[in-house]
Amino acid sequence: MHDRLQRFRAGHPLELTGRVAIVVDDGLASGFTLLTAVAAVRSGQPTRLLVAVPTGHGESVQRVAGEVDALYCANVRTSLAFAVADAYEQWSDVSEDEALTLLRMAQSPH
Repeated sequence: MHDRLQRFRAGHPLELTGRVAIVVDDGLASGFTLLTAVAAVRSGQPTRLLVAVPTGHGESVQRVAGEVDALYCANVRTSLAFAVADAYEQWSDVSEDEALTLLRMAQSPH
């Protein structure tokens, strides 16, 4: 896990103190993975912590909303069985290499 953090941060510390943090995910099934991320971000002492997801199960949306300052979810599902991929017409996982490429593109001056 430490190696993965170093790889994604590329040696740059994550400074959240006094900032608004926005955590984005592809969706909430159980919500427990996102709650772990929320706890990690919260430890950085941001002034506000927001979560944005395009889809999520209603119970998970409520669970996570209780732990953050605001949660935005455009498509709340209430069916008994729910998988995030079911909410998408086309679904594919993003590899770590692809995520790193996107992060580098976002950080480079345009």
